[in-house]
Amino acid sequence: MNEKNKKIIEALKNGLILSCQVKKSDPLYFSEVIEKLVLCGEWGDACGYRINTPENISKIRKITDKPIIGLWKINSETEDVFITPTMKEVDEIVKAGADILAVDATDRMNSNGKKAYEIITEIRKKYPEHLILADVRNAEEAKHALELGAHMAAPTLYRFGDNPKSTDSPDFEELAKMVQVCEGLGLIIMEGKISTPEEAIQSLYLGAHAVVVGSAITRPHLTTLRFTSMMNKYKRKIPLKY
Repeated sequence: MNEKNKKIIEALKNGLILSCQVKKSDPLYFSEVIEKLVLCGEWGDACGYRINTPENISKIRKITDKPIIGLWKINSETEDVFITPTMKEVDEIVKAGADILAVDATDRMNSNGKKAYEIITEIRKKYPEHLILADVRNAEEAKHALELGAHMAAPTLYRFGDNPKSTDSPDFEELAKMVQVCEGLGLIIMEGKISTPEEAIQSLYLGAHAVVVGSAITRPHLTTLRFTSMMNKYKRKIPLKY
């Protein structure tokens, strides 16, 4: 691993990675919202950012030197594999300036008829100097992704697995399992419905290298729904894809 990547990994250690992702249909959307959210992260000492689309990555690259985890969600409402599903998307987020490439590394089939995890091998061949974050559902997929050449894995897609424990709260048991199963293979980043500082600290205690927090900070309409859903006995739940 080159010195640049070692520095990126060290910069993320024990830190909060702020996921700044919004949809144009979000109530808070405006043209500069991503930049403003990142500036909030800079003020609040985030260690890095998870950014969706090449356009947004290139904007954020101009205002921070901190590590950027880049991804590009495609057809998220209709496709099972929607996080950077093909090399076409990878090429664009590399050009935009992402330091770490986040990809779906599950064993699901993408729109090209390939297993999602196959993209790891393709990236390692074309971009051997780039770090890869494997977004997976469970410890088995994390282990496989790291063995293929990903540098880190996260249970980002845990709620898309068979019979998930919850779709709106963190799966700490799976995180602990991932850390144990993947020891010596790569790093585990915690991602998925972290909503309090205490949950972030719990993630670090269980062995996560860093913690991604998104909706709880950057999408207040979902935070509002999280409160009202529980208060109204779950009559309305947070949607699986949001």
